[in-house]
Amino acid sequence: MRIFSLLLISLFLTGCTYLFPQQKQAILQDQQSFSLAFEEFQESHRIEALQQLQVDFPDSVWAIKAETIILYAQELDQRKAQNKKLRATEKQLATELKQLKDNNQKLVKEVELLKNLYQESTQTIEQLKSSLIQSENHPK
Repeated sequence: MRIFSLLLISLFLTGCTYLFPQQKQAILQDQQSFSLAFEEFQESHRIEALQQLQVDFPDSVWAIKAETIILYAQELDQRKAQNKKLRATEKQLATELKQLKDNNQKLVKEVELLKNLYQESTQTIEQLKSSLIQSENHPK
């Protein structure tokens, strides 16, 4: 009798599972929206869908995850902009440095020319002094 009752109970439970199958756990709307938004983010690096998820499901765990991704994406964009500015500044400074080097070379050449001119002038003055002294020593 016991075996029969156990068999009957197990048959009854088996029948119940067949007649009333347990529903598969449906993916929640917020999780599904997150998945779609994240796929879009991976493809296009756009965060609008993730931001919309935060608006639609503000108390969801997925909204918090979306916020984290948004913050990282925004920080990355800021750093890219900073890098772009730094590269532009670096390029401008490199151009200015080249101009300064060119100007420095020109000035060095001018200084050399002025030194030569100074030496020539000094020699000419010495020659004139010598001529003056000789002319004073030999009266006419």
